Amino acid sequence: MTSYAKWDKFAKDLASDTESEEERDLSDFAQKTVRYIHVPPRDFSQKAQLCKLLEEEDAFEAPSSAAAGVCVEDGEKPPSEVARALKKYGWSSIGSQFIPGYGASSNSDDLWRVFFDDNFLCTQKEKNPGARALLGHQSLGSFVVSCMERSTGQDRPISRKEVADLIMRRQQGLDAERINLEAEKQTERMALFDQLGAQRVDLKPPEA
Repeated sequence: MTSYAKWDKFAKDLASDTESEEERDLSDFAQKTVRYIHVPPRDFSQKAQLCKLLEEEDAFEAPSSAAAGVCVEDGEKPPSEVARALKKYGWSSIGSQFIPGYGASSNSDDLWRVFFDDNFLCTQKEKNPGARALLGHQSLGSFVVSCMERSTGQDRPISRKEVADLIMRRQQGLDAERINLEAEKQTERMALFDQLGAQRVDLKPPEA
């Protein structure tokens, strides 16, 4: 007679051993030495491959404000941190957004966000599978990831493995509940705004 409990335990032990082995193999990518990680527009199929293509960005600086990252008038020089990013990544301007499920309406202290060319649908050509997994819609060109601590309001040090874990998790659909909970909270907040008479502006993401 087949002991299904025995086989279940064997499968769980095997999965645990595999995960432990993976953690050891990727330990070199687990060092949290920078606050920004570049996700280049390149394909990958495994976490180890993804860890290798991710790039630590110790020179990247987030724009001082949303306005600082947008296109400037002809002849006007952008702030130095913006100019460096525009040149390095070939961006026309800098936009940013929180990753769905990890924004201000989430329950997490880690608020993950991405920086990108704010006009990427018009100016960028290369598809970015990693960024698409994070945002859930078509993403073109280079993206830079950071993680802000809600408690401090500051970007904390992150590792390539952390970012790879996040990307792979979202590819596998494991953040669906987190995303739904955040969406529900956002809906409740918008309903409150409607009751207060606030005017709603509908910003739609690009089509997949």
